[in-house]
Amino acid sequence: MVRAPGEAAASIPARHGPALIAHMAGNTARQVRAAIEEVADFVEVDLWAHRGRLEARHERALYPLPLWFEEWTTVRRAPRRPFTLAGLLAETSGRTGVFLDLKNGRDEPARLVRAALDSAGGFPGPLVASSQRWGTLRGLQQLVPEAGLYYSIDVRAKLDLFRSVMERDLRPAGISCRHTLLDEGIVQEMHDRGLKVVAWTVDEPARAEELAAWGADGITTHRVIELRSHLGLVR
Repeated sequence: MVRAPGEAAASIPARHGPALIAHMAGNTARQVRAAIEEVADFVEVDLWAHRGRLEARHERALYPLPLWFEEWTTVRRAPRRPFTLAGLLAETSGRTGVFLDLKNGRDEPARLVRAALDSAGGFPGPLVASSQRWGTLRGLQQLVPEAGLYYSIDVRAKLDLFRSVMERDLRPAGISCRHTLLDEGIVQEMHDRGLKVVAWTVDEPARAEELAAWGADGITTHRVIELRSHLGLVR
């Protein structure tokens, strides 16, 4: 089923240029507050479906052991009360956009996002959701139509797959792509097909400037203030 980009996706790009998305800033309440202080256009959050809730964390879990790990190089004890999507919605309260990166599951993530939004009485700010799983995006299309959907791409093979199937499958608002896979031609190709391009994760001002010159619609970064200043974006 073909889906036109949703209204929520209109905030990528931001009204003053490429949207600046604070990478992983939605993973803890403290990081959310810092991103709001920096006037990020969006806070990005990594969400894992677990036991009927969406946990905000970049690491994978070793449940039932109380441990989280990242590529086996970093292991830490899981907090007793992990930050959740419900907590993120309460912290942001529409003061900035929310960019959900859904890491696992098929149908469950969409149900949990819908439940969190309904429990919060909706979300007044722009809402975007990305995933590398087509099933997850289809579920969001049905249950969370207010969210702009982005297919997440981390390797060349997935970019090539997306280009081959996007005209005959679910059509998201755009792609959220590892920046090293992008060049000016790919950005232009996506735009020609009515799709937006978010580049991640970009901390070098020169690379951000290059992507902005190509017309990238969003840039995910750890350095919102520095890139905003370098690109001359109005706060």
